[in-house]
Amino acid sequence: MSTSDRPIRTSKQIAHELGISQRTVTRWTQKGILPATKTGSGGRTSPLEVDRRAVEKLKKKA
Repeated sequence: MSTSDRPIRTSKQIAHELGISQRTVTRWTQKGILPATKTGSGGRTSPLEVDRRAVEKLKKKA
C-alpha cells in the first residue's frame, strides 16, 4: 500500500491536509460532508479515519 492509498488517521492530520481547523473536521464529519469512520472502540474520543481520495475531492472543490 503506497502512502497515497493509506487513510488519514487523525483529525489533526485531516485538518492539516485540508487547511481547516479540527473543529471544522468534526462538524463536516457530523454533517456528512467528510465521510469518516471511527477506529478503535468507536467511542467519542476514538480517532477518525478518512480515505485520502475523499480529502483530495474536497480540496478540488475549495
